[in-house]
Amino acid sequence: MSLRTLQRKEKKPLGLLSHEQAGRAWQFAELLTKATAVFGTQEEAEQWFERPAIGLNQKRPIDLLTTPAGVRIVEDYLERLAYGVYA
Repeated sequence: MSLRTLQRKEKKPLGLLSHEQAGRAWQFAELLTKATAVFGTQEEAEQWFERPAIGLNQKRPIDLLTTPAGVRIVEDYLERLAYGVYA
């Protein structure tokens, strides 16, 4: 689910998420929490998701979150960043 889809759902009070969408939203919330721990603030973490990352072949982390494999890649990269392994 894209960020835009989530924003549209927020605007509709009865716009409930599907099971799959809820799962993806939960995964994103967990990743945002990890990124906030790595970067110090939620604002910095949100900006990180939007910028190309060297360790992700210059892809933006947010763009990789559309597949389960991409989510794992971003999770692994955040773990490496937390331990100071940047490449």
